[in-house]
Amino acid sequence: MKRRHIFQMGVLSLFGMGVLLSMVAFDPPGLHRKQELLSLSVILRGADSASWPARQGMEQAAVDLGAELRFLALDRPNHAGEQSSLLAREVEGGADGIKSDMSASGAVACISADNAALGEALGRAAINGVPLGGTVLLLDSVPGSSGMAQRLSQAARILEENGRRAEALGIPDAHDLGEFLSERYRTDPPDAVVAFDSETLESAARLAREFEKPPLLYGMGGTNVVVSGLERGEIMAIASQNEFAAGYLAVEAAAQAARDAPQQAVEPLPFLISRQENMYDSNHEKLLFPVTR
Repeated sequence: MKRRHIFQMGVLSLFGMGVLLSMVAFDPPGLHRKQELLSLSVILRGADSASWPARQGMEQAAVDLGAELRFLALDRPNHAGEQSSLLAREVEGGADGIKSDMSASGAVACISADNAALGEALGRAAINGVPLGGTVLLLDSVPGSSGMAQRLSQAARILEENGRRAEALGIPDAHDLGEFLSERYRTDPPDAVVAFDSETLESAARLAREFEKPPLLYGMGGTNVVVSGLERGEIMAIASQNEFAAGYLAVEAAAQAARDAPQQAVEPLPFLISRQENMYDSNHEKLLFPVTR
């Protein structure tokens, strides 16, 4: 018999490969259970927000740990209402139960880079291309998220301490990103833009091609689109991490929770700031172009 459990990938408070793992209901204490095949539903923030290495990591963990994966994508990236609807549908479809308050503090395990360190690193990266007194626009793609708030606040602190002006732009719906940025680029263009998740970074890179002199672009992400943008010089620098490992650890933590196994402490994922000039150095190349099994 298969039992379905749910974890969420990249929901409101976590970005890139951040993962919120939901605590599920288990059999009554003392009841002996076999190591049954698990069915894990993965809720993605966008139509295809997990990078290929991340999917490979999840799929490998599923093979190793006796689980089946079901990927569910949102029609509207980061849309909280649609996420809630998907959760309800999965529960009604046979999940044992789910507890999710959409915050890292309520998660069984959080697979993510250190949000504060990531924001600080991207803020320092942006300083290199922005003159004193220049403006850096920080894209808040999920307003109200604790993880996003940490990234923005630390990036803003570093920029302002170094004589640059940091400005946060809240984008409640990713579908509005093009409209938000196009208007800003025409009326009051910033010197640089920082995006803190792959989907927003990809959208900002596509929009930049429509302008003769777009702002410098920095961000977080490891998708093929993001890496190609870095290679072409459309993106100045990105925070990159081991996407395969992130995917594997996410499924591993979900399986442990579903089987009521003791949760192992998960350290924040390490990351590097990759630029066009160093992206083919050994350490960076391993993260940007991983060879997976």
